[in-house]
Amino acid sequence: MSINVALIGSGIWAREEHLPAIQSAEHLTLRAIFSRSSKSATAIAKDLPGCDVYSKDGELGYKDLIARKDIDAVIIVLPIKDQKEYIRDALVAGKHVLSEKPVLENVKEAMEMIKWYRAEIHSATWSIAENWHFLNSFDHAREMITKLGRIIGFQVRMTFYKPILKPETDWRKTPTHQGSFLLDGGVHFVAGIRLLLGAQPGNEIKQLSANTTLIQPFLPPVDTINASLKTVSGISGVVQLSFGTTLRGNEWTVACEGGVVSVDDSEITQTMNGKVEKVSKPNERTGVPLVVRAWGEALAEGKVRPEQEPEPALADLELIELMLRSGELDGQPMICEHQSYLK
Repeated sequence: MSINVALIGSGIWAREEHLPAIQSAEHLTLRAIFSRSSKSATAIAKDLPGCDVYSKDGELGYKDLIARKDIDAVIIVLPIKDQKEYIRDALVAGKHVLSEKPVLENVKEAMEMIKWYRAEIHSATWSIAENWHFLNSFDHAREMITKLGRIIGFQVRMTFYKPILKPETDWRKTPTHQGSFLLDGGVHFVAGIRLLLGAQPGNEIKQLSANTTLIQPFLPPVDTINASLKTVSGISGVVQLSFGTTLRGNEWTVACEGGVVSVDDSEITQTMNGKVEKVSKPNERTGVPLVVRAWGEALAEGKVRPEQEPEPALADLELIELMLRSGELDGQPMICEHQSYLK
């Protein structure tokens, strides 16, 4: 079964990740591209036979695209602040949607949108493109954790500084969404630890406390989070995220009674009884090709993958939002309300 899709967005992530992912997906056929400018949409479509162009500044716009009966689904890769209306319009038009993370800009809007979607939309599906759910290294680490006894602790360190962040970019000088980079990238990082903790029941995050700071003045409002988290089972762990530090860290570690498992990109390290075992599980690019293929396969079967439902993406968003709120209140503890889903 071939599913005709439209790509909504023409930025770097759309061009370099989603476009080739669509082209390599067995069940998907690209029929149209929409962008804010006809120039950027045309630049992509010129080498794609049978792919039509729609744009905000052209004669045919988004509403014209989603009115097409031969378009079955859309993949939405737009700035966070713009996603909501495009998702809603596509669902109302009966188009299946795969939208980029985070699920929406904040928890309030995400909750309202999910409630509306569950109550009102019955002929189309909404999925979230959280690529960390499809990284081979995290799946392998999760399997290791199931064999090491009760989880007793965890830590995440994702800290770096890259001058290529282009401080002159307007949306980075004046962020259009809470937390700026910490929201955009942070939802991935907490998705990773939630995935690992989900290897055993009872490890949903129950509460957290965080300190936040701004190290680099061109990354407002804050670029660093140091958080302490506690699970329903009573264990605690730490999450350190920063886009502005000279510290280096790339680690997702879960400690169990029988050993420790740590993930660093495609490398997994298991320490058990004093013995260290290293395993390499290469990931396919950023995981986006697997996300898109899995989505296409599920649509062809008339299903939605559980890990691509909007609710787990809401759980990821909630953790980052509560960390930011706690930081604003000098580390005041925050209670989680949307963590019931683990993959």
